[in-house]
Amino acid sequence: MRRARTLAAWGLVAGLTCAACGSSRPADVGAPRPVPAFLVPAALPSEGLTIQPNTTLEVRQAIASVGPQLLVSDARLWELHLGAQLVGALQLATLKERIDPAHAADRNAIIGQILPGETEEIDINGLPVWTTPDDGSDRSLFIWFGAHIFGVLQLKGDGVDPPRVADDLIGHIAAAPAWQALPPQAYILSSSVSGS
Repeated sequence: MRRARTLAAWGLVAGLTCAACGSSRPADVGAPRPVPAFLVPAALPSEGLTIQPNTTLEVRQAIASVGPQLLVSDARLWELHLGAQLVGALQLATLKERIDPAHAADRNAIIGQILPGETEEIDINGLPVWTTPDDGSDRSLFIWFGAHIFGVLQLKGDGVDPPRVADDLIGHIAAAPAWQALPPQAYILSSSVSGS
């Protein structure tokens, strides 16, 4: 059960393809951009959560199997635990050179594949984060972007307050020195173009 839920979280990002994303930009020629693993804390004490990297064989094989049509250059997966209970998964993924999260079309293509249907943009410490409006389900998803990287946080389980966990964890990651934020004008320009 645990393995299936963790791999399902990996599947959210591993399957990202986009024919239109970056189609007018040059093909990827550089080395893969690695995910800085030290962006993620080992725990969120205020929420009682521990965060552990998932380096199981299944996850390593899934990461190694990404093909040239995928958007992801490198990806890392972490599990969030409340005691012994798995309550969430965090994935950070770097994007191939032809994908630029500073372009609203590229961001929207990624968001649309992970959050089908209606989305809601929220603010976490000045960082735009996309989620789904409360639909009564017991699962919460959050997506956010940096320069050439994006994160997906999935939370599910009793004893977890998804907005608080997202605020703490995403805020911590975005405040880390290694996090490269998108310039604010990337979001301003996209708001005026998309009509959001």
